[in-house]
Amino acid sequence: MRWMAIIVVSLAASLATLAPARSEPAMTAGDLQQLCTGEDHVSRNACRIYILGVTQGIGVGVRMTRGNAATGTPCVPADISAETLEQTVKARLAEDLAKRPADRDLEASGFIGAVLLSAFPCKKHP
Repeated sequence: MRWMAIIVVSLAASLATLAPARSEPAMTAGDLQQLCTGEDHVSRNACRIYILGVTQGIGVGVRMTRGNAATGTPCVPADISAETLEQTVKARLAEDLAKRPADRDLEASGFIGAVLLSAFPCKKHP
């Protein structure tokens, strides 16, 4: 369960870098280096999970832009906070997994992509 919490927090942090809030600066390369050179296991795990989250996020983005996401792409507001992103994903996790326990086996990055697409759809132009 602790790994799950670390993963959710790290993915929320990586999503925040895609749409940084005005009051919360994005993680810098220096911040990442500090995490990745930390001696404690929490820093090393946060480093690894942050890199994994960004990498998986890029993969989801590439699939969406190539048209593999039949429903489109999300338009996450630039001023959204990391807390709002986290609350949105956590609420959908609780709702979806309570209704469909088998979804626990879905790829997390794809699940988050679907949540973002549902919560923040791009406005269609006439």
